[in-house]
Amino acid sequence: MPFSETLFRTSFDFPAIEQTVEATVRLAATHPTSLYQFFQRYTYFNGYASSLISRLASSIALSRYAFIHPDVVVDEEADRGMQISAQVLAAAADESANGVTHRSLAQVTLKTVGDYADLATADRNALSKTPDWMSQIIDSLIHHYQGTPNDLESLVRAMGFHTASEILGDRENALIDKVIRSDGKGVGFDAYLKDHAIPVQVEGHFYHPWCYILIHGSHEKSGVEAEHFECALQALNATALYCAVPEQTLVEWAIAGFSDFVQLQQRLFNEIYRECLQRTQTPDLVPDLMPDLMPDLATVGSF
Repeated sequence: MPFSETLFRTSFDFPAIEQTVEATVRLAATHPTSLYQFFQRYTYFNGYASSLISRLASSIALSRYAFIHPDVVVDEEADRGMQISAQVLAAAADESANGVTHRSLAQVTLKTVGDYADLATADRNALSKTPDWMSQIIDSLIHHYQGTPNDLESLVRAMGFHTASEILGDRENALIDKVIRSDGKGVGFDAYLKDHAIPVQVEGHFYHPWCYILIHGSHEKSGVEAEHFECALQALNATALYCAVPEQTLVEWAIAGFSDFVQLQQRLFNEIYRECLQRTQTPDLVPDLMPDLMPDLATVGSF
């Protein structure tokens, strides 16, 4: 099978990608209001990403004769688009497990961070206004994620984009959990979670405010994002079986899509970092983070 975790890890500088994420979370965690700003931006972005999984799955399923089993001679028995679509859709299905959406859990987390920061309603609404840079990122996210029915290059690039979203999402949540609950154990927001946070009822079920992070991944173990990544790999490998495009071309398309997401993710965290740096107004505490820990977007992919 041409697609594996090793393929993507050898094509991109994962340590540099993760440094950007960790530096941003560490800076945000130094100030309650900055932490709220971080979570508002992060959950806003991911709310859109989660919604777009279904669009990609639909685009694949609508491409009925783009994915054909090579050993089946009857056309109506040969199409495998829905099979590939189901592997992508598995991630969307988890977004509403037990009738509770991950977006709802994200809102519980965000509210708890706002309470920790002692922010009034007007302050929370002001911090939640969408800046131009975020609107641009969301426009690009929608463009790259959904794919175009019956356009194989567009679909495979979108699947590569989706694959990146899942494996990087796993690492993002692990790093957030590490910075807040492990490295920051007993202080700051971790102390608030332990001393003041209580389970919140959502659609008849009770969830701890940190559940949103732990469902997706923690510093101790992987969560659903890692499972979704495996499904994304299966979708890509099934594509290699059921379309006539050479494997090397498929790999190039998928890596290009993966790179599109990496660049978007890096821009997201760079922009959040800058916002948090301005908000803390203490650049002397982090004098070298920007030049040393923020990789040049042109260097994160080495293919």
